[in-house]
Amino acid sequence: MKRRALATVLAAAMAATMIPAMAFAEEMPTITLLVPEYNAGKSLKNEHADEVIAAYESYTGIHADIKWGDNGVYSEVLGTTLMDYDNMPMIITVQGALNGTIADAANQGAFWDLSEYLNDSERFPNLSTIAQSVRDGLSVGGEVIGIPRARELGRYGLSYRKDWAEKVGITEDPQTPEEVYQMLKAFTYEDPDGNGVDDTYGMEMTKYTGPFDIIQTWFGCGNGWVEQDGKLIPIHQTPEYKEALDWIKKCYDEGLMRSDWVTIDTSEWSNGCKKGEAGVFIDVMDSGRRIWDYFVNPDTYTPSVVNPDEPASMVLQGPVGGRTLATSGYNGFYVITTDGAKTEEDVINCLTFLDKLNDYDMRLLADYGLEGVTYEINEEGMIDQTNFQMESSQTPHLGLNQMVSYTYDEQAVEPFPVVKSERQLALEDCYYNRTRPAAISNPALAYIASSETYTKEGTNLDAIISEARTQYICGTIDEEGLQAAWDEWAEVGGNDLIEEINELYAAAHEE
Repeated sequence: MKRRALATVLAAAMAATMIPAMAFAEEMPTITLLVPEYNAGKSLKNEHADEVIAAYESYTGIHADIKWGDNGVYSEVLGTTLMDYDNMPMIITVQGALNGTIADAANQGAFWDLSEYLNDSERFPNLSTIAQSVRDGLSVGGEVIGIPRARELGRYGLSYRKDWAEKVGITEDPQTPEEVYQMLKAFTYEDPDGNGVDDTYGMEMTKYTGPFDIIQTWFGCGNGWVEQDGKLIPIHQTPEYKEALDWIKKCYDEGLMRSDWVTIDTSEWSNGCKKGEAGVFIDVMDSGRRIWDYFVNPDTYTPSVVNPDEPASMVLQGPVGGRTLATSGYNGFYVITTDGAKTEEDVINCLTFLDKLNDYDMRLLADYGLEGVTYEINEEGMIDQTNFQMESSQTPHLGLNQMVSYTYDEQAVEPFPVVKSERQLALEDCYYNRTRPAAISNPALAYIASSETYTKEGTNLDAIISEARTQYICGTIDEEGLQAAWDEWAEVGGNDLIEEINELYAAAHEE
């Protein structure tokens, strides 16, 4: 039934492509979106992408005019967009958790209150399943302003190249930061690719500093904030944070990570591992799996350095020392702007589009692409990608998942019947058995948006800590400079923020 439904959608979509593009757009309402671009300008632009676009527009009944914002500088793109009132997209994707910039904009009336719409299960059957606790975390002044992009809670961790580890004599997963350090050192200085040339380094990094947040959890300092003696404190005020920072700096100073990491765009981030320059990748576990996909793809086949008859592979380890960073249960969220969506009809069109993209057929399109192009249905009725070993950056549906919130009732929807590869099974095993149990959440997440200080000063406060961390790692400031940055943070609102967060925390835990 599901496959026939999607086939009907695709047939209608293909018929629609026979109509001139402008006429097609005018036959249905148009919404505008700002969406992050992770794929160097390739999102929804590869071969057969026109069929994907026609399919989701035919299904949703909405024409989507998409502005892609480079993920490497997305915060700047977002800031510029929020200031351009005359060209405001109706839907804006916000990355990460609710921050001071967005909270401040919300208090100024920049976004629609979605509270009542999300209670309309008849009109929006998928979006209405968003849990109240998540809605609370995306509320400002009692108004729900965001639709979460649901993600695996235990999504972050460490992956490493298995054949490199075997080549340098490492037979077990590193269980402590010291063991990770020894792996990075071996991958840098012990010729793991066996070519006799000093051309490798241990850890791949990028100007996106999320991997540092993951590494910090290995040292026990928590996720953003930590509870100590009944109070919440920001992790940079813990000794474990400084210990983690010194560890990262040591890796940088010893050349165990690329020296130009602050210039590497996220669209190029995994290239070091794919090209055999680096052996450790720290981010979402599905990125480690995609590197492994690259190794086995016929077009990019990479032989193992210990057995050339087999492809290289990745170990999807996950936590180190039984700890890893938890997501908030979502990775970013969508807001509907009042300057872009000027009428309630616009809001309903936006929500209709976002809701329908969560339907089975659209998630199938976003996750697996086009039947006959990126997968087939085998004799058992299973989705089978075995004969379509296409590099992910070349797929026709590349980037579509950035518009899918993945908010739906998982218990009421049948899962995709998929023939799973060794790599996908390894990823699921990592999620179920390692990252989920080890994922450390931010205990202050529910209170940040309600802090008046964070609403006003959050962007600046976050920048002070982030920039000081980068400068310390790269050696442009020393310990005295690091402490000066932390003192500045406290003086310009950090102390007030701690007080407000703890007032909210105490109120929530009153008996």
